[in-house]
Amino acid sequence: MNTPANLIHPAELDAQEEAREIVFQHGIMCQVSLPRSRPQARTFERTFKNASIRIEAGSLWDGLKWQEQPIPYGAKPRLALLYINSQAIKTREPEIDIGRSYAEFCERLGLSKGGTAFYELKRQMNALAACKMSFGFTQPNGMATTIPDIKPVARFDAWMAKDSRQPSLWPATLKLGHEYMESLLQHAVPLPFEAMTALKDSALSLDLLAFFARRLQSLDRPIRVPFVLFKEQFGQEYKDLKPFKAKFLKSMREVKEVYTAAAIEQVTGGLLLKPSAPLVKKIGQQEFVPSPVQLPLAFTSQTLTEKTITAFRSLCPRLDMYACKADFDLWVQKKEAPKDYQKAFLGFAQKWAAGKG
Repeated sequence: MNTPANLIHPAELDAQEEAREIVFQHGIMCQVSLPRSRPQARTFERTFKNASIRIEAGSLWDGLKWQEQPIPYGAKPRLALLYINSQAIKTREPEIDIGRSYAEFCERLGLSKGGTAFYELKRQMNALAACKMSFGFTQPNGMATTIPDIKPVARFDAWMAKDSRQPSLWPATLKLGHEYMESLLQHAVPLPFEAMTALKDSALSLDLLAFFARRLQSLDRPIRVPFVLFKEQFGQEYKDLKPFKAKFLKSMREVKEVYTAAAIEQVTGGLLLKPSAPLVKKIGQQEFVPSPVQLPLAFTSQTLTEKTITAFRSLCPRLDMYACKADFDLWVQKKEAPKDYQKAFLGFAQKWAAGKG
């Protein structure tokens, strides 16, 4: 198979892996990924901007009957996919070696071998093997594209023992589905394995690292992104912004510990993202479809003038001006930048005050 122009030839990877092992994530799953907690429904959808994923739970034959499997969720299937993807990219073969034993596979994923880890890994691998996915994205020309009914795993001798007293056999290989393999070869994003395993206990931290590793190196200028947009992308499980923001910032601190070159600054109401060195160095700029998520253009919050402060206190004598300004700046993120910031703020403040009355 010819090596696509936007990927690294295996020979080039060999030299880099002397210092650091590289794994790969599917480009779409850097924008929208698996659920982080177990969904109650048999289908799951996550959409943000120009990308969407739909996952349907499946069933596996245990030798006697079909057993329904949950939708894969949490950190373990993410780590498993990173390993599986990397083997597919490096060998260009759909047959993936997953080790001769459970202990070996756990070691490859950087996971604990004891306790309940085996049963959780077994459950998530079975769920991954049974599910099917559909990818949707909007191309730069506005054309909506769907890649339907993708089976990440086409064949997997699942760990489904008929007798619960007998251990299930460990399959030595699994086979990727053709559509998933072809899509992965076009849309792969490189990530350092040790950074991902450092975040192995947090699905959100894994998702944020994959997203920022892809996004920050593509920026040509700083952009300010409000927390409400991050919640839309990463926090659909949360009803309110406050608990999501606390979890998000905790994960961001973990991400910055492993992606030390990430130029991310917390500002009022959101984050300021700046062009950053790539997480995986010495790998040329890659072209992905869909294109990187189009976050809002940079917006610079202004300092209120004395005249505006006086006018606000006259309009809203008992209300918090800085709370109003924070809400105004978040609101402006979804609009065109105002020609007159001070005048636009006062207009917003009148409506804001009415809502507080």
